[in-house]
Amino acid sequence: MSFANCLALMHTGRGMRHFLRDLNISAPSFVSGHAAETSALAEMVGVEPEELLANSVDVKQTHASFRDQRLARAFLSPHAAHFCPACLAADGARECWRQRLIWGFRHVHRCDRHGLWLAHSDNASAEALPDAVSVSTFKQRDTVEDPTPEYIGWLKCSLSNTSTPVWSWLEGQTLEQVLNASEMLGAVLEHGHGVKIKKLAPIEVEQATDIGFSIYREGPEAVTEALDTIHATSPASAVQAGPLAYYGALFDWLDRRANAIDPGPIRDILRTHITKHFAIEPGTNILGEQITARTTYSFQALSDTLGIHRQRLSRILQKFGKVPMGASDKESGRIVFDAAEILPLIEDFQTAISLHDIPGHLGASKRQVEVLYRAGHTSSP
Repeated sequence: MSFANCLALMHTGRGMRHFLRDLNISAPSFVSGHAAETSALAEMVGVEPEELLANSVDVKQTHASFRDQRLARAFLSPHAAHFCPACLAADGARECWRQRLIWGFRHVHRCDRHGLWLAHSDNASAEALPDAVSVSTFKQRDTVEDPTPEYIGWLKCSLSNTSTPVWSWLEGQTLEQVLNASEMLGAVLEHGHGVKIKKLAPIEVEQATDIGFSIYREGPEAVTEALDTIHATSPASAVQAGPLAYYGALFDWLDRRANAIDPGPIRDILRTHITKHFAIEPGTNILGEQITARTTYSFQALSDTLGIHRQRLSRILQKFGKVPMGASDKESGRIVFDAAEILPLIEDFQTAISLHDIPGHLGASKRQVEVLYRAGHTSSP
C-alpha cells in the first residue's frame, strides 16, 4: 500500500484511493490485498506482479493469506500501525515514506538496523504512513539496549528468501507456526503457567519468543525436553489435576485458541507428551484428536482394573518397586504407569490363584503348600 500511495502522491498529489479509482481498480479490494487488484496495479505501472504479491497481505474475513501461507489476521497487519522513525527519516520527504513489511508482524517490536523500538502510529488503521504519523510521533527515538533476538534474523532471511541456518525442521512450517510456538514455549518457561501474553511488555515478549525459538528451532526432541520442564515445574498438586494445570497457557492456547489456524507440529508433540504423563481413557479427545489406545494407567485406574483397594495396592506395588517405599496415598495417586510395563503385572494378577485355592489346584495339602511357599516355589503379593 505504501508503494501505491507513493505513486499517487507523485502523480496526483492526492491519496491512494483517488489514484486507484482513476485506474478503475477497486480500492477496498486493493487495500485488502486481493491478488487481482494487486496484479492489475503492477501491470499498469510496469512492475512484475510477483514483486507486489510477495509483499501484500490478502486480508480475508476469517484469516489472512501471505505468500500462500494461511495466517491469523492479527499475526501480520498490512496497516501502518508501527514504524521506525530513523527509517522514515532516511526515506526523505513524507511522500517518499515506505512501510517495511517486517513492521507488520506481531512479534517484531524493534528496528534492528537502527537499534530503535518501533513507534506506534497515531492511527493504527491508517493505510498510508503519512496519514498515520504525526510530527511529534515521528520525533520519537526509543533506543533498544538488548541484542537483536535470533528469531528476527531468521524472519528477515525467510522474508528475503536468503539462506537461513540449517534448521531443517522449520522448513514447511509457516512463519506463524514457528513464532507462535516459540512465543508460547518461552513465555511459560520464563513467566510461569498462568502467563498472559497480552499483558507482557514488548521487551518481555521478545525475550520469551527468543527463548522459545532457541528451543523450537532444534526440533521435536528439544521441544519435548522443554515440556518435561514445564510439566515438572507446574504448581499443580491435586491428584485430579489435568493437562491445563500442568501445561498452563500453552495447553490453553492449543486446546481453545488455536483452532482457526493450524498451530503446526507442536500440537502433536504436546498430545504425545500428555498421553505419556496422564492416564487417558481410550475414546477421550485430546487437543482435537481422539485417543484410541491406552498408553498409561493412573493409580486409580490400575486399582479399578485389578479390583484391589488403593491402600493395599500401594503396599503391593511398593514391594515390586513400582511405588516409592512409604509413599502416601496422595503421592501414589499421582503416579502414572506405562501401559506396556504394567501390563504383565496386570496379567499376573488376573491369572493368579489365591493361596486359599492353591491346595486344590495342586492336589496337595495345606501343609505341603506352606512348605512350597517357604521354599520359594510359590509366591504371593
